[in-house]
Amino acid sequence: MDIATLIGSLVVAVLLLYALAEVLGRWMGVGALAWGNRAEPKIALTFDDGPSEQTEAILELLQKYNLKATFFLTGQQAEQRPDLVEKMASAGHQLEAHGYWHRPAVLMAPWTEWVHIQKSPGKFYRPPWGIHSPFTRLFARMQGKQVVLWDIESQDWLDKPAEQLVQRMMFYIKGGSVVLLHDGPARTLSVLELLLPRLVENGYQPVKLGELPLKPLSPRQGLIRINQGYEERYDRKVGNIKVGYRYNHILRLELQPYPGPDLPEYPKGTPCAHIHFESARMADMTPMQVLRAFRETFRESVKFLEEHPEVRFLFGYSYLGQGALALGFKTHPVPKAMELQSKITTAWFAWLYRGEIARHLFTDPAQVVYISRETILDKYGPKPKAELH
Repeated sequence: MDIATLIGSLVVAVLLLYALAEVLGRWMGVGALAWGNRAEPKIALTFDDGPSEQTEAILELLQKYNLKATFFLTGQQAEQRPDLVEKMASAGHQLEAHGYWHRPAVLMAPWTEWVHIQKSPGKFYRPPWGIHSPFTRLFARMQGKQVVLWDIESQDWLDKPAEQLVQRMMFYIKGGSVVLLHDGPARTLSVLELLLPRLVENGYQPVKLGELPLKPLSPRQGLIRINQGYEERYDRKVGNIKVGYRYNHILRLELQPYPGPDLPEYPKGTPCAHIHFESARMADMTPMQVLRAFRETFRESVKFLEEHPEVRFLFGYSYLGQGALALGFKTHPVPKAMELQSKITTAWFAWLYRGEIARHLFTDPAQVVYISRETILDKYGPKPKAELH
C-alpha cells in the first residue's frame, strides 16, 4: 500500500469515526441524559449560553412563577459576568457546564476540547449545539461529568412568532421532558412569558435538572430520540390535533374519512377522527394512570367535538379492545388482510417504547376500537346541575 492510499484510508476512517460519534452521541444520545419519567408532571427548563444581558429578565420571570431552572453556562461568559452567576446561584437555580468556549467539538483539537470541558465547572456537561467528537464522552467521563442533552427544543433562535414556538412546544412537551432554551435571544423572553403560565395551568412542574429521575439513554431509547423528528413531520403532514395539553394527555386526533372496515353503525367514508396514542407517555404509566388519563382526555375531547360537528366517532386499531369497553368503546374485528400490518406496527411500538415482545399478537385478535360522539358527550361532557328544591 502506497503512502497516498494509506493517508486516504486514514482520512476516511477518521471521518467515519466522527460521523459515528455524531450519530450515537447527538442524534441518538446513547448514554446521555435526555428525559425523565413520562408519567410524572416534573420537567426541567434548561438555558444554554449564558450569562447574558437577558439573564436578569429570565430570573425575574422564573421568580414570578416560583420556578427553578438549570443554566448551562459558557465559561468565558461566566468569567465576564460573575455578578449574574451569583444571582443565579443565590436564586436557587442549578448551574452546569456548557464548555469554556461556545464552539462545536468537531472544530477543536482533542487537547483543546479537553481544556474546553475542564475549564467549565459542573457535574453535568452539555456540548455546544449538542455536537460530539469521538472524544466528547470520554473526556467528560474522565473529568467526572455526565453529558446531558434534551428531548424538546424551543427553537427560540428562529425568526418565528413566540406564540407559534410555544404552541409547538406545548404539543410535544411530556412529563419528564428536558427543554432546551437559550439565555441570550430576546425572543426567549417572549416565549417564556407565554410558556410558563401554560405549563403551570396544565399541571407541569418545572424543577431543576437534578430533581428529575434521569437515566442514560439505552440504544433502544436512542431510536425513540431519532423517531421524534419523524413523529413531528408526520403530525404536520396529516394535521394531527391535540385537544388538551395536560402533562398526562395521551391522544392526538387525525381528521379523516373512515378508511374501513365497515362498522355496524358507520360505513367506510364516514367523517371521523383517527386516534394516535402518545406511546412515550403511556409506556411509563401504570394501568390505573392510563385509565385516568383516558377519562380526563375524553373530557377535553368534548370541546373538540363541539368544534367539529361533522365528526361522528373516534377510532383506532388495537389489541386491547376488552380494556377499552370500560371507557365506552365498542369493538369490531379487523379483516385478515389488515391484520399482518397491524401486528407488525403493534410489535414495533411495543418493543420501541416498552422493550417488550408483544406475545399477545399471537393469541389476541386485532380489533377496531371506536367510540361515538354521542357516547363521549353523554359520558364525559359536563353534567347539568341538579335543580334546587
